Amino acid sequence: MNYEILNTPFSIGNMIVKNRIAMAPMGLNSGHIDGTIADDEIDYFEERAKGGTGLIIMGCQFLTQELAQGSMEGYLDNTYVIPQLTTLVEAVHRYGTKICAQLSCGTGKNAFPNMLNGKAPVSSSAIPSMFDPNLLCRELTVEEIKTIMKQFSYSAKVLKDAGFDAIEIHGHAGYLIDQFMSEIWNKRTDEYGGTPENRMRFAVEIVQSIREAVGPDMPILFRMAVKHNFEGGRTFEETIPLMQELEKAGVDALDIDSGSYENIDYIFPPAYLGDACMADVCEVARKAVKIPLLNAGNHTPETAVQLIESGNADFVLMGRPLIAEPEMANKILTDRRDEVRPCIRCNDDCIGRILTRLTKISCSVNPATGFEKRFKLEKADKQQHVVVIGGGPGGMEAARTAALMGHKVDLYEKESDLGGQLRSAATPPFKSQLRELITWYKRQLELTGVAVHVNTEIGEDDPVFEKADA
Repeated sequence: MNYEILNTPFSIGNMIVKNRIAMAPMGLNSGHIDGTIADDEIDYFEERAKGGTGLIIMGCQFLTQELAQGSMEGYLDNTYVIPQLTTLVEAVHRYGTKICAQLSCGTGKNAFPNMLNGKAPVSSSAIPSMFDPNLLCRELTVEEIKTIMKQFSYSAKVLKDAGFDAIEIHGHAGYLIDQFMSEIWNKRTDEYGGTPENRMRFAVEIVQSIREAVGPDMPILFRMAVKHNFEGGRTFEETIPLMQELEKAGVDALDIDSGSYENIDYIFPPAYLGDACMADVCEVARKAVKIPLLNAGNHTPETAVQLIESGNADFVLMGRPLIAEPEMANKILTDRRDEVRPCIRCNDDCIGRILTRLTKISCSVNPATGFEKRFKLEKADKQQHVVVIGGGPGGMEAARTAALMGHKVDLYEKESDLGGQLRSAATPPFKSQLRELITWYKRQLELTGVAVHVNTEIGEDDPVFEKADA
């Protein structure tokens, strides 16, 4: 396939992005308790910029620690966070990449119970908490809403002063802004509820607050689901007027897909949803608005080409694929598609570490994710002869790593082919990423010069050990 169309620049407002590959916003859960982001987060995004990504959208930064409701993604209620954010921005700019900060007033009803310390989450209305239906949310008062608008204005100015190229509003996934926009969650009878226009007031006032703070030139993006994919959730027909209202309010681009936490598969789409599983929303949106569109959802380099060629979207968002392969853009745009490490859509070490352990992000196939500087491979001072027994994924990764560090490596596998238990796990058609991972490892072993010996069973007293340093 010819990937050249992905290498064409495109503008959002007056921000020119060098290519059509954008990093989807995904939280790292690595912020500090004072609201500053960690050095590891800077290293993480710098690696993706170095890899050729055109636009990076950070995971959401929150207005305040209180509204973050326990999420460790950084807060923007003090100016002391600016220097660290500037370090991030300038690290990314070094590679010609644009960076957009995603701004959020919180998860609302979607807050994880283990982050709330027994407090009721806030929401548009007194509705059940997502993860504990026995816990009723506290409805925000109009006075609190007015305060939130001031906080949006303050936080947006912080982001502008830090040097960000754009700001994205998180109106997605059934988070607090989405709770105001959607009839299923917004039960208010005041000026912020009761009619579609009133339910949009919260979102429109946020756009206006940010615009007042940053001026006319800084692009504002809005992330939203075009359909919720659960009974009673918002549909195409209900969302189209909302998108048009946002365009009228001055939003410069829409970041669109499907889903909410009620149908969580579409928030973190697993393998069985297939490739480009949310691209169907683009054609509907393209007919509704004239501003640029960005789309996420299990994209591959091939579906990225197809989507841009269709004209139904202007940027392809990749989240987990860029976690797995930071050099995605550089590789596919320099005819090295076979070197792209695939995301296997397991949700284990990216989403899973955050949801189940409240710790920072990593990746099942890229052990350096989140530890870019600490796990940086350096050439060994002295070459050794390394023998690896077993050609499953662990053995292939060990062999590849040792070879990248300059060692002479022999890999032994008793079966006739590499892959180990991955070969069995990859049997279902929708597990194509596992098959691709085996192929990727084989190519890596070729590129790094690992000597592969199949049909060779090694016992504990085998002579190969006598010749091995490790």
